[in-house]
Amino acid sequence: MKNLVSSIRDADRALFRAIFHAKWAPLTPVMRAFTVAGRAGALWGVFAFLAFLTTGLKPYNLLIPWAAVAISWMVAEGAKYLFDRARPFIHDAGIAPLIKTPSSSSFPSGHSATAAAGAITLSAIYPSFAPALLLSGFLVALSRVYLGVHYPFDVLAGLLIGTATAAAALALT
Repeated sequence: MKNLVSSIRDADRALFRAIFHAKWAPLTPVMRAFTVAGRAGALWGVFAFLAFLTTGLKPYNLLIPWAAVAISWMVAEGAKYLFDRARPFIHDAGIAPLIKTPSSSSFPSGHSATAAAGAITLSAIYPSFAPALLLSGFLVALSRVYLGVHYPFDVLAGLLIGTATAAAALALT
């Protein structure tokens, strides 16, 4: 079991290095923008509110995404205290993140949790926007590794939290 855990950790770190070191100058400002927009689920909350205002003021269309994003963020932030994983730049002093460094622990990614919850619930409510929403969610999640503040498995765990939260929120309706 110990060897399996070590192998997973090593694979996670190797994948991080591959993504983090694969920089393309025109992509870096895009990744920074998606990370900023995805902070605490802001992108999804704003989209839900604007869509709510322009599509008939149906409370469901606002409350389901907001609830899913808020719950996924709380679960992810709570889990950070349980796992207390060091961020990549703390583990490896050679990593220089491309954004202001977060002070919370790394696992799981709150940005990724809210990205999945927001993109999935909003895609279910507004299917014509699903491609753009899902791409935006993917970019928010990817930006966390690209910018050097999360390992890929942190992001995967966040995506799983957000997906489960979105599924539960949509199932309750």
